[in-house]
This record gives sequence, C-alpha cells and structure tokens, in this order.
Amino acid sequence: MRRYKVPLRRVIFIGVEGPSDRTFVRFLQNCCDEKGLHLHLNVGLGYGGDSVVVVEEAARYLNRHFERRDISDKLVLLDSDRIEQDKQAGRDAQSVASKKNLKLIFLHPNLEGLLLRLHEGHERRRIVNNAEAELRKVWPQYSKQLTADQLKQRFALSDLQRAAQYDDGLKRLLEILGL
Repeated sequence: MRRYKVPLRRVIFIGVEGPSDRTFVRFLQNCCDEKGLHLHLNVGLGYGGDSVVVVEEAARYLNRHFERRDISDKLVLLDSDRIEQDKQAGRDAQSVASKKNLKLIFLHPNLEGLLLRLHEGHERRRIVNNAEAELRKVWPQYSKQLTADQLKQRFALSDLQRAAQYDDGLKRLLEILGL
C-alpha cells in the first residue's frame, strides 16, 4: 500500500489579550480554511493586563508549547487605545516584542472598533470614545461572549478585505495570513 505524505500546515502563532480576541482569530481561521489556505492559527490566550503583559504572556506561551515546532510567524494582537497610556507608564510593548521576536498587530482602537468597521458603510469610521457602545448601535445583539460561528454568520472574508483598505494593522494581518 502506497502512503502519501500530507504536507504540514504552516503554523502562525497569534497571542491575544482575552477570549473575544481568541474568537476573532477562530473566525480568521474559518476564513483561511474557506479560502483553502494550508495553515493553522495557534492562539495563545492572555488574561488581560497592559500591553507589555500581553506580549510577555504570548512569549511565555510560545516557550512552553512550541520548543520543537516550526512557526512561520509570531504575532500579538493589541488594542491601540492602550498603547499611549502604557508608554506614559514606562511600559513599551514594541520594545518587549522586538526582544521576544514577536510582531505586533494593532486593532484600532480595539476589537469592537474593528468589528464595527467590518459592517458595510462603516469601514472608514474612526472611533473616538466608546467603541463597544458604537458597535451596539449597529449590532444590538453584540456580546463579548460571541462565538466564531456568530462572527461567520455576520461577516465574510470580503468584509475583512474591504475594511483592510482603511486599516493598516488589519491589512498587514491579512497579508501575513495570505488573505
């Protein structure tokens, strides 16, 4: 009997702050699968804290779980609305990420702001105040406990691509994934 060698999936590590971000990465995995990309998004879940804590937790996760596996990219998703406050407190996530060989992807201003911009007609929108309140105006059923299936029912890859035209962080993320 002849055995066929199945090519290994390209592994991309994505460190995230919390469960909502993990759900978003699962949605991205669905988009990759639908497009036929041969990759696996491995999520390292942090549990809050400032941006430096999220980056440090992602690095610890990588050290614990990926000693021998080849990872093509190591990313961390961060909310951009916290960065200035963290820098003023002497906490620079970018310098820590550089030392740990991690690439930062900023969500503007946060995940809720990104989800708002995935809605058609809102892709250019810049959120100044409460992104979650603005998102609920467009999507009243939104909950931080959503699932990847709920995101998949609401959005498609085309929504990500449309929003990425106006969001450099999202554009960079989609380029890395091959979307």
